[in-house]
Amino acid sequence: MPPESGAEPKGLVTLPTGTVTFLFSDIEGSTQRWEANRDGMDAAVKRHDAVMRAAIAQRNGYVFKTVGDAFCAAFSRVVDAAMAVIDAQRALATEDFSGVDGLRVRMALHVGEASERDGDYFGPTVNRVARLMSIGHGGQVLLSDAVYELVRTQLPADVSFADLGLRRLKDLTQPEQVWQLFAEGLGATFPPLNSLDARPNNLPIQATSLIGRERDLEDVKSLVGKHHLVTLSGSGGVGKTRVALQVGADLIDRYPNGAWFADLAPIRDPKLVSSVVAKVLGISVREGRTVEEAITQRLKREQLLLILDNCEHVLAAVAELTDAILKIAPDVRLLATSRQALGIGGEVLHRLPSLAIPDNVVGLRTPDALQYGAIALFVDRAKAADTRFSLSDDTAPIVADICRRLDGIPLAIELAAARVKVLSIPNLAQRLNDRFKILIGGSRSALPRQKTLTALIDWSYDLLSPQEQTLFTRAAIFAGFSLDAATAVCAGEGLDEIDILDLLSSLTDKSLVVADTGGEQERYRLLESTRAYALEKLIAAGERERLARRHGEYFRDKAQEADKRFGTGSTLAWFADMELELDNYRAALEGRLSQGSDAVLGAAIAGALEQFWYEGGLAVEGRYWIEPALERVNLAENPQIAARLWLALAILHSGKRRYEAAEQAVSLYESAGDDRGAARARVRLAWGLYQMGRLNEANETSMRALTALREYGDKGGVAGCLRTQGAIASSRGAIAEGRNLYEQALAVYKALGDEIGAAIVLGNLAELEFADGHPEQALRSISEAQEMM
Repeated sequence: MPPESGAEPKGLVTLPTGTVTFLFSDIEGSTQRWEANRDGMDAAVKRHDAVMRAAIAQRNGYVFKTVGDAFCAAFSRVVDAAMAVIDAQRALATEDFSGVDGLRVRMALHVGEASERDGDYFGPTVNRVARLMSIGHGGQVLLSDAVYELVRTQLPADVSFADLGLRRLKDLTQPEQVWQLFAEGLGATFPPLNSLDARPNNLPIQATSLIGRERDLEDVKSLVGKHHLVTLSGSGGVGKTRVALQVGADLIDRYPNGAWFADLAPIRDPKLVSSVVAKVLGISVREGRTVEEAITQRLKREQLLLILDNCEHVLAAVAELTDAILKIAPDVRLLATSRQALGIGGEVLHRLPSLAIPDNVVGLRTPDALQYGAIALFVDRAKAADTRFSLSDDTAPIVADICRRLDGIPLAIELAAARVKVLSIPNLAQRLNDRFKILIGGSRSALPRQKTLTALIDWSYDLLSPQEQTLFTRAAIFAGFSLDAATAVCAGEGLDEIDILDLLSSLTDKSLVVADTGGEQERYRLLESTRAYALEKLIAAGERERLARRHGEYFRDKAQEADKRFGTGSTLAWFADMELELDNYRAALEGRLSQGSDAVLGAAIAGALEQFWYEGGLAVEGRYWIEPALERVNLAENPQIAARLWLALAILHSGKRRYEAAEQAVSLYESAGDDRGAARARVRLAWGLYQMGRLNEANETSMRALTALREYGDKGGVAGCLRTQGAIASSRGAIAEGRNLYEQALAVYKALGDEIGAAIVLGNLAELEFADGHPEQALRSISEAQEMM
């Protein structure tokens, strides 16, 4: 391992405090160079260290830490830090490091507030500059947006900047606008940044930084590196999900096929576990194969990290799936979060403790208090709630006692810290003290951690206005929601529509609702623990079934509207919109079909989602909902709904089974007098006949459907007919006719803005051209299809 060295001797440079500019650097690929040439590397690193120290000292910087060849320096002035990196890179470029195949040093600058203790710095600013440096390359200098804004007009004329765009750093918080610094003597061309957005993953952006978990992160990352299955366990609110996500971000470079996050909290049916995982991994399931088989066959040759979150309520199904993956996929690592172990061979259990709290709070001073994770978290969240908040020597012991009473549980601390906006620290402590006396009758030892969290949510809930309480409990019916959904489902019975936004804003301020406003549409959600609490309140009030029905009706209408829009406009945008609500659709289907409260409503949802089931790779799940719906819906009373179910089932099957399902749909639509529905069903019928080799019947059926759909102006249906006829013509060897039909279908899909339909037809054209001896034209078609997707 490379040697370690210490910081600058204290007293040589005034230690920067308050708002500090940080310079972080390290040598790219140093470990491999040490292993290849230890003696040469020892001499090279000594020269590197001398250059770095001289450049930093010349610009009034303070080296507060070195680890191996990594330098961490602090500056009082941002301009000094910027000039120091330029000086250092120029000086390093003049050194002869050819004996170790060259040394290339990556550097990054970020500015912000930081806490100093014993010559070292702590806090989100320090973490962020480390993350920023980690995405760069040797010889590259990266700046945060905060640094760029301060120095862009203050540096010499030969210094310029390049906007590298918004980049997701590995701390999972909001993306950082990254800039590259150019100057004479510095490198200019580098590979793409190693940011999260450059790696395959679906790790969600987090609104806040992870605090107080440095040791736990290192422990878990070490375990994941050594074992195929690691389970994080711990009480509710302790931060299992947040730690797992950060581990995924930190380790993503190890896995060429990415890091993937599957949240199992929204589902209740164990049979859906595999479907959720398959969707996350983008795995489509061929007919005749189970979802589990598709997952294991796909993963057997891949190198990825799969995070399975909130497993405790579907434990047996998760255990079965993970066991199957472990037996066939040697390069897959699994990280689960659960309140209990999965209980399978090869599992390593890591119990996530509460955040560190001091044993003795008497006389605790601010610098010492901030070294405890629980207090650091409280301070960070309190500042987010009220920018005027600061920890003092007077309040540090009180905050420490608050964190002790909350058992160091992160969620409980966040709920309490949100109250600094309206309560002083002494008053907050007193009110918590009163709450716990009521709960435990004065016996602190009788307070389990889960009761601590419940008491905190109780307290937060009791402080809400009646309207806030009502919206909070009603919001538990959702698995994530939009403002429109909250207004449609939760308004009424004491809540005015016009008040919903203000109430949501208030609940967000109090840390009871999490708001994500970073996308094109705002989204809201309740954390798992607070949602479970709110759901209990909803049940106790006798409101759950009424809200669940309104929820089902809202998402039935949304699914049916989306069904009508499919194929007109961007299909990719359509899918993105549908995927946002997948867990809500599942919840509605489970409530209406699995629990048997309204099969007709559930059936309407299941049928309307046919294109999402099919194109989204969820054919198995689609059949899982549609087949029982058909058994429970009375055909005579609900012919349109039954016809829609059979139509959906047709697209989810192939060959004879598609033909039989489409035939049922045609019959039901005709009995209901719906000629357009019957025509669309005949498109499916024709494709089933084509797959069975009955080409004449397929062509006649498609022609009949085409005539009707043209009369109705159904352009999507017309394109489907033309594509079917193109396939029939190609199968007969009528290449020119097939090409013409495909081109007609392609023109319709392009006019509609349907990228997926157009891409499929381009693939058909490519196959036809290749078979006809035109590989160059086939390649052009495939290239165009890839550009669309």
